[in-house]
This record gives sequence, structure tokens and C-alpha cells, in this order.
Amino acid sequence: MIQRIQTIYLLVVAIIMTIPLYVPIAQLLIPNDASYNFFTYGVVLIGENSVLQAHYWALLIMNIFTIGVPLVNVFLFKKRFLQLRLCIVEIILLIGAIILMWYHINQFADKMNAEILYKFSLILPVICIIFTYMAIRGILKDIKLLKSFDRIR
Repeated sequence: MIQRIQTIYLLVVAIIMTIPLYVPIAQLLIPNDASYNFFTYGVVLIGENSVLQAHYWALLIMNIFTIGVPLVNVFLFKKRFLQLRLCIVEIILLIGAIILMWYHINQFADKMNAEILYKFSLILPVICIIFTYMAIRGILKDIKLLKSFDRIR
């Protein structure tokens, strides 16, 4: 149901969480050496031949789930309590994604003795948490509205 506001919020969450797949989360600068870009799928060497240096499968899978859960949630518009639970799961996944991103960036930087420059896409899960919370509020309004209709009958 595209006319419900929480559908828009959930679609925005799915779109925003695709951005870290294409935009670096952090840049790792090694003094007198190469620089690296950190994406959700791994670390890429910056230069003429961009070479993938490390894979981070857990972060990639978590990012795919943070994209997939809101998309599935959009089509469950008749099951509002399940939608509510999936929104809570989405918030937990987003918090886990933030923690996992921060952990992997710091782990790689410590291993390579690199300086970390965080990019804007690191805070995108926080923005998605806000949109998911707003979707929860919209779902709760729908539940409250339907309960009021049941009382009238």
C-alpha cells in the first residue's frame, strides 16, 4: 500500500542502505604508502587498479538484510503486528551494522597502522533507525485506528 506513510519510510530505509554498497564508509590513509576505501563488502586499494584487499562477508550479509527486511515489510501491510516486529528487528540489525562497521574499520586500521577518515555514509544506519522509528509510529497509528473502527461496530 503506497498510500501509507510508513511504506514511504520503509522504502527510504531500503534505498539509503544501498548507498554504503557504492559509497565508501571510511578512507584509511597509511603514511608514505597507499590509501584504502572501506565499503560494506570489503576494503579496496585506491589507485589506478582498484584491488579488493579484504572481504567482509558478515557486514555485506547484514547490509543485505537491512535492505531486504524493509522491502519485505512493505508487502505485509495487512499484518500490522508482524510489521511492527520486523521494524524492531530492522532497528536491531541497523545497530548491529553500525557496530560491525566501526569494528571492522578499526581492526583494519590497527593492522595496517592507518589513519581513519570517516565518511558520511557511516551515519546512514542512524538515519535509517530514525526512519524505521517513524514507520513504527505510523504502524501504531494504523493499529489504533482499526481498533477504534472495531469499537464502533
